[in-house]
Amino acid sequence: MASAAKKYAFRRRFEKHNYSLIGAELSDEDDDDGPVTESMTAAAEAGLDAAALSHMEERDFKHVVKGGPAKIAEYLGVRNHILIRWKQALDVSSDDGDDAYMSFDELAKSLPESQTELARETHAWLVKHGGINYGCPGGKDLRAGDEVKTARAAAAANVGSDAEKKKAPGSADVSDDDIIERTVVFLRGADMNSTTERQIRAAVEADLGCDLSDRKLVIRSVVTKFLSDPESYAHVKNTSGTDASDAASALAKAASDAAKGAKPRPTKPVIVVGAGPAGLAAARAVRADGHDVIVLEARDRVGGRVFTCAPNTKENPLSVPIDFGASIVTGTAADPRRRTARPWLGVRADPSFATARQLRLETHALRDDLPLFDGKTGEKVSGDADARAEKARDVLMDHARLRVDREGAEALADVSLEEVIAAELLERYGEAKKDAEEENAENTENSTEKPIEDADDERKETLSFSDRRLLGWHWANLEYGCSAPLSKISMAHWNQDEAYGGFGGKHVMLKGGYGGVTDALSNGLDVKTNVVVTEIRRVDGDGDDGGVTIVTKSGDTFEGSACVVTLPLGCLKHGDVVFDPPLSESKTSAISKLGFGRLNKIALEFSTKFWDDSVDYFGCAAGESGESETRGRAFMFWNLAPVTGKPVLAALVAGEAAEIAETEPDASLRDAAMAALRVVVAKNAPSDSDETLFTSAVVPDPIAVACTRWGGDVYARGSYSYVAVGASGDDYDELGRPEGRVLFAGEHTCREHPDTVGGAMLSGWRAARHATHIMRGDAGEPFDEVFALPTLDDLANEEGDDESEEDDDANDSDGTSESDEDDDVKKGGKKKKKRRRGKSEDGDGPEDDDAARERARKRLEQEAAERLEQIKRDQKEATEGKEEVKKVLRVVGDGFGVVTGSTHNSSTAELDVKFDTFTALASSLETASGRRAFIDAADALPAARRDSWASERGGLQVLVQWMEQISVKESGAALAARAISLLLKLPADVRALRASGAARVMQQRFATHPKPDVRLLARKCAHKWTRDAAREKARARDAAANASVPSAEGDDETLARMKKNKSDAPFENDFSLDEDGRKRQRRDAVSTEPNEKAVAKKQTVDEMIAAANGLAEGVSAASAARAAAAAEAALA
Repeated sequence: MASAAKKYAFRRRFEKHNYSLIGAELSDEDDDDGPVTESMTAAAEAGLDAAALSHMEERDFKHVVKGGPAKIAEYLGVRNHILIRWKQALDVSSDDGDDAYMSFDELAKSLPESQTELARETHAWLVKHGGINYGCPGGKDLRAGDEVKTARAAAAANVGSDAEKKKAPGSADVSDDDIIERTVVFLRGADMNSTTERQIRAAVEADLGCDLSDRKLVIRSVVTKFLSDPESYAHVKNTSGTDASDAASALAKAASDAAKGAKPRPTKPVIVVGAGPAGLAAARAVRADGHDVIVLEARDRVGGRVFTCAPNTKENPLSVPIDFGASIVTGTAADPRRRTARPWLGVRADPSFATARQLRLETHALRDDLPLFDGKTGEKVSGDADARAEKARDVLMDHARLRVDREGAEALADVSLEEVIAAELLERYGEAKKDAEEENAENTENSTEKPIEDADDERKETLSFSDRRLLGWHWANLEYGCSAPLSKISMAHWNQDEAYGGFGGKHVMLKGGYGGVTDALSNGLDVKTNVVVTEIRRVDGDGDDGGVTIVTKSGDTFEGSACVVTLPLGCLKHGDVVFDPPLSESKTSAISKLGFGRLNKIALEFSTKFWDDSVDYFGCAAGESGESETRGRAFMFWNLAPVTGKPVLAALVAGEAAEIAETEPDASLRDAAMAALRVVVAKNAPSDSDETLFTSAVVPDPIAVACTRWGGDVYARGSYSYVAVGASGDDYDELGRPEGRVLFAGEHTCREHPDTVGGAMLSGWRAARHATHIMRGDAGEPFDEVFALPTLDDLANEEGDDESEEDDDANDSDGTSESDEDDDVKKGGKKKKKRRRGKSEDGDGPEDDDAARERARKRLEQEAAERLEQIKRDQKEATEGKEEVKKVLRVVGDGFGVVTGSTHNSSTAELDVKFDTFTALASSLETASGRRAFIDAADALPAARRDSWASERGGLQVLVQWMEQISVKESGAALAARAISLLLKLPADVRALRASGAARVMQQRFATHPKPDVRLLARKCAHKWTRDAAREKARARDAAANASVPSAEGDDETLARMKKNKSDAPFENDFSLDEDGRKRQRRDAVSTEPNEKAVAKKQTVDEMIAAANGLAEGVSAASAARAAAAAEAALA
């Protein structure tokens, strides 16, 4: 699980180079230069944005979303208030050693009574999602869960009397007119396709504060009449002050409440298989929710691949404990400013660090300096040589990435990182120099070595053998990060998790070992060790009709309501546990495709220390770039003296060398590490003239040696997961998907943070949410989706799919003409996209020679036509370019002014006429010079006029058409950059972008542009568009999920179905979604009286939250609500 290689030793050392298409390089799209507030940091600690809802909050707090900006602002104020209190408790616990735990009763004292219910919901949500009250080594979270269990049992025993109490405030004092008014108000704000009569009644009951079971017929008659003729209730006034957004919010709350406890609750315990970080996190979360948990562990210890091996044992003969597995906390502080591919800011710290803080464990922060030594000569690598190797690595990785961009991830699904890198290496640098040349170069102090030229230089360059050894070290370091040889790693998806940003803060090692964290997490749990699970049987059904039976190697069985499987991926791949019924085909496929690699350590303890503590690691480049068997063998040494207090070094064995080491004796591994050390130390002996890492010229024999072999561990069968050839990030999602009562967790199920302890814990909390969903009897399927990150390819392909469907609709025949096929190819339709070169359409053999020749002829004709068109444009440019520029400048003059919307005088009218003339001019421009002048002028337009040009006057279509005609050669780079910069400023309307073909053009012409500046701008566009596409998909998914809640009652039919065949009159809600997904009131909705505050300055949600952040602790949430209410009134 040593993800530090990928996230620290590899990425952090060379953080100037980012292989991801969407990383920190895109952060300039937002104003991130302001001060970091306490609420921002506190929210980021929970993986949230202080000023925005996450996709899970949008899903779980629909009543907040439907309540409009004021309700959202109030929720964010309450949520941030809770998180600040938790952060303060965590800070205090790290000082006094007590659990950082915040009960709701304690929290409620700091909030106004009007916000108690919202705070209770928010507090419970944050607990379930690992935002607060986690990592409590003292057991406060478990004791609170026991209290919940006791209260739940008492409530179940008194269910009859509780029902009577609920009916006590009956409806005798409520008139029919009151019920009619409230029902009509809620109907006006209802979504007809998802709202049921039962939800309407629940909302009315909550509003009137009484039970209306005996007045069902009154409500039903109103609903029926309203659906038939809404105008019949036009006279009904809203006397309570509940506006349409309040009504929509109340209905959403009623729907949410109806889903809770809709099924019978099971009574058996939840069984967790595996006591690693994922299993322990899941077990604690389930127990904290008031349910019984049993943890079954095959080993005689907890921790799994977090294993701090005790000293002076057979496994570890060293005198100090050694982390055989995970050893690095991959982030110790939230980063509220870090930009990721998700539509909110910030990343959290590794959640395991919260436990370490509460335990007050000492840490050692890892430093950046990582000196390199040539493993063959022993010499320290010079700065120039290091820079050359870095540059070569960057060039090769860039070219490999560009190949993915050009050919697409699907086309390279079966291609390894090794294949592409080797091909690029050969093409760019040729074969290695001969030994004689190498020796000559060394004798002349590398005076004949030619430095590596810029990436754009097409001359064949060469790398010396020493350069190639350094390059081989970088590949070994990458193999360390992925725990596998490059030959097994997917080229297209190897770094799929980078888009999620990782964890924030420094990386540290824990003095005394990482095992202290997992030992603490196991405290108070019912963990049964030495229990080897061999079979998991599942029975589906509600309540106790469903459940699981766990069969062990000894023949014992355990009955449970649900099972959380946290077995390492290696054990799943080996089939160590039989599932009955068998796992789904999709999950079995994901298990097979995703990789599970090996990384091993050679720990060496010496009698004396012959190095200083100025660095935490140093590298030894022993194998050349293509020597996969040797390059990862003792390629890096970690200095463990700062964390163990003894002279201990740990040599890492990665890639193919790690696989070979699994069957190699300890003595052989020890000798390999010692040989590498002695070559390096002998060449870098201390002297008066040179500074060196080493304090002695002699390397003594080690007094103790310990070697790990995770591949041979039958309860792990490897180190951690990686994206293998043929796999993708989607396989992580599939492995985390529940199958009935069988749930899954582990680092191999966490797409955002694989191969980390923190990722394992996050997946454990997710599985716990699945389990508590079952245990509480909630309706629906328990599955939390990872936030979907659409790509530019997705947007472009969706455009092609839409066009193909339109073509299909227009074609009445069943056949497809040859021209239609060509059109499909151009449009990127799915049907033709999968055709491979040299294959027939059905994939059974070579395609017909005549057809291939015809396709080639048409392609040549098309290219000739494009060249001719370019020649004509160049000629026109030479003769008419300057004149078109003058035309644009004459129209633009001194600009277009600022549109305020508040006044409209003669000056404004003149500007409107001028603007009309300017927009009409675009269609007549045919030269690059004229279009460049127009683009510059459009870029300088006031935002309102620029948006109007793009969305209302066909400007977006014109711009995209121009971009299709821009040359992809260097001569067109300047115009391309200006056009994309303008495109970035236009509204990111996903539908308009698809209709205009902008995503397709960006993907095909600029995502792989030879100029880095143009590629970067294209990536920024992709980042902006895909985030908006993700929001759109989330809204669509929520709309689809808003089906009627299953119920035994007969009135649970949706309003749309109730209306069907009753009336053809249109049914309209008072609110609709604008292009940004925000609620807006329709003009024909029921009007309200003019508000005196309507002239007040309008506030955004961000401004509301900012105002709340500055208020005093303890009353901030209440004041935020008041500020939000005032702002909402101003917006009315």
